[in-house]
Amino acid sequence: MTRANPPYAADEREMLIAFLDFQRETMVMKLAGLTPDQARWKQSEDANSLIAIVQHLGYDEIWWFQVCFAGTGDVNLFPEDDPDMDLRVADDRSVDDVVAFYRREWEASNDIVRAALSLDIPAAFTSRKDGVPTLRWILNHMMEETARHAGHADITREMIDGSTGF
Repeated sequence: MTRANPPYAADEREMLIAFLDFQRETMVMKLAGLTPDQARWKQSEDANSLIAIVQHLGYDEIWWFQVCFAGTGDVNLFPEDDPDMDLRVADDRSVDDVVAFYRREWEASNDIVRAALSLDIPAAFTSRKDGVPTLRWILNHMMEETARHAGHADITREMIDGSTGF
């Protein structure tokens, strides 16, 4: 499994996508070579497993790009009575299933970003009380969100089998 390094020169949209893709691939690499039990291992009852973090990021892709920006998804993606459903991975979902889901959603996100006329277009839907994010804000937010989880994944993977880096 390889990651493409972001280019040193590109337009803003492609540069943002490239950096986000780098972080996305990092998350997938954190699952590589793990047994199903290792992928579901949690340091404590309240912690998240690596497979759960990857699934969560797939749902974040849906939320921010499809629901919020494009206005095409279900605004009730995260039900009020179960707001953490995206962090629970069904027993019958394999690592391959979750990775395929994540890849499918980030590819759909990239298609949405590339089809937008401008990064300054405001989201079609927001639940925020402090303003309406633009596509540029959403891209930067997703980069921050994914990179933050990649840091969590670094620590978790090292605890599982001593692997560092990637």
